[in-house]
Amino acid sequence: MGEDLEKLKQRLSLLDYLRQQNWVARRAGHGPEFVGRCPLHPETRPSFYVNTRKNLFYCHGCGQGGDLLRFVQLSRHLSFHQSLAYLQRHSALPTDPAAVLEQAATFYQQQLDRYPEARHYLKQRGLHGPGLIQQLRIGYAPYSDSGNGLSKGEISTVVVARACLWKCEKFEFADRLHCRRQASRGHE
Repeated sequence: MGEDLEKLKQRLSLLDYLRQQNWVARRAGHGPEFVGRCPLHPETRPSFYVNTRKNLFYCHGCGQGGDLLRFVQLSRHLSFHQSLAYLQRHSALPTDPAAVLEQAATFYQQQLDRYPEARHYLKQRGLHGPGLIQQLRIGYAPYSDSGNGLSKGEISTVVVARACLWKCEKFEFADRLHCRRQASRGHE
């Protein structure tokens, strides 16, 4: 079990997991730390720090700290073994290409809601209705230091490569709006 636990910890990023849970953070200085409000207790000022190099967290407000497994234990009120099982399920990679593309499309759609500048651009282009945007499955690939959110772990690089969403080191769809095109089944 110790070897499986270490592999799981290496595969899953605490910061990426927290972002999937809608944790809002900003970089704390120029180092590998991010700071935001603690998801474990109500607070008005950011006191929850995540060190991406060590993959650890610490909250100066409630005094809790640890790794991703400990965070899941605290936030979901689970035992060690229940948390481990939860993370193993959470990190399972889909193998069906359609499921992978669906996961990527959902990810991009969620990003659209997080970036007001993308919504503003859509309004400038005449797309005002949220229903139409959802129907067209329009999403946004934000720009980041590593290329995009997919490469940062929201969807693992293995899944992205399996879906052939990129073929080179530089992800060329960053800072762009995207529409998932669905194959028509009528002409098969």
